[in-house]
Amino acid sequence: MIEVAVGEFGARVRMRPAIASSRALSELFFQLGDLRPPRFVLSHFQGFWREELVPGYTPLTRRVEELVYGVRSRHPEKAFHAEDQPLDPDQSLIPAPFARLLREWAARGGQLPSNTVLPFRRSGCLGRTTLVAEAGDSRMVIAFRGRHLTHYGAAGWTRYVGQPVDRQPDLRFSSAASAIYAEAHLRNVPILQSCEGTIAAPSGVGRRSIYDRLILPWRTADGRRMVSGVSHLRGRADWRDVANAAQSASIS
Repeated sequence: MIEVAVGEFGARVRMRPAIASSRALSELFFQLGDLRPPRFVLSHFQGFWREELVPGYTPLTRRVEELVYGVRSRHPEKAFHAEDQPLDPDQSLIPAPFARLLREWAARGGQLPSNTVLPFRRSGCLGRTTLVAEAGDSRMVIAFRGRHLTHYGAAGWTRYVGQPVDRQPDLRFSSAASAIYAEAHLRNVPILQSCEGTIAAPSGVGRRSIYDRLILPWRTADGRRMVSGVSHLRGRADWRDVANAAQSASIS
């Protein structure tokens, strides 16, 4: 079911997720937990063989669980949870749009062009980008939201543009988002996070999403501070009423 080869600088795991048993996974994690290779090549069969680079033991266990069981909630008791993840120097272990955007950010020295959405369009992530700007009273307001960010309904990607980040329909979720945007310029480095959050929409259709996001601090030519957040969705569950909300934590 699972084949493992361990070398000096990493390990290769080869598996067929459709037939891997829970016992086989437990044995795999037990053995690799002692060795802790710094990185992995994960080969898995989904009708054809695919290979992925995985940057460490914990991301490997999460990815293997996703392949065997599907994307599942890891923090069902929390309305929102975010964990910082290390950024691999060669950027080969993150989603391709993230890597392209990081190269744009570095090449521009963190300065946005006059057409502020250009770096995101060129990187292929415009549809999942939120761009916020610092207002005159130090609040962060939404300057742009991509078309694929529809957690507040089909028109939500434009309806709340110009409003403060922490005053969106779901106050708990928007407050958590506002905190990381406000922190971005204090850190002044790219921030990669794995996130899981429950979002309530005015329509009554809620959503629990599991995703990665890349936060970048920017400045405009006139010195105005802006922050971008780009998400890479890994799984989600939608529900239509309060009675079903509890189920969203374990469904993907």
